[in-house]
Amino acid sequence: MSPLPERMSDHWWWRPGVRPGRRILVWHILFHDQAGVQSLIAECRHRIDALTGLDVIPAEWLHMTTQIVGFEDEISSGEITEMSAAVAGRLRLLDPVALDVGRPLFQTEAVVLGIHPPRALDPVRHGIRTAIAETVTAHRLADQPEWTPHISVAYSNAEGPAEPILDALRPRPVPRPAVVGEVHLVSQVRDGHLYRWEHLAAVPLGR
Repeated sequence: MSPLPERMSDHWWWRPGVRPGRRILVWHILFHDQAGVQSLIAECRHRIDALTGLDVIPAEWLHMTTQIVGFEDEISSGEITEMSAAVAGRLRLLDPVALDVGRPLFQTEAVVLGIHPPRALDPVRHGIRTAIAETVTAHRLADQPEWTPHISVAYSNAEGPAEPILDALRPRPVPRPAVVGEVHLVSQVRDGHLYRWEHLAAVPLGR
């Protein structure tokens, strides 16, 4: 992620192996029940609504991608069950994580908000990745060794200058507190300029 990109680029290119209708299993952190985060996202949406070249993400599909597992057609139902149980076993040893959402991060492909402390969720992701490695054969762990946790507010759908977006987010929004108490396994598909999913499992932290 660049701190201040000069230009935006189109997010909607096809990643390796991805094709229309092909589903991928992903662990997300969701913030549907976090009023502070929802108000922050609404503020950011209002600031950028008038800009062209952006696909603003509807509230129901807001998420923090925590770990891509792999393509659903390469993973058996037995492995999904074993993975979910392994994730639950590891995350029950962790306490819910208090953090702030709102640190603006600037990608060339998206408008995103980061967290503080920036590494607060590393133990959660480490537990998920370890569980995947133990239970899933056709995983994609090697594709994402590093992670900058963030919530995307909008995806760029065109090439163009970044300056209008940077200007719209000045002054920077005030961060909002949040508590991460569970993670969610979803079956996700790209649908036009949007990611949709079917919810498969919720795994709590600390119990």
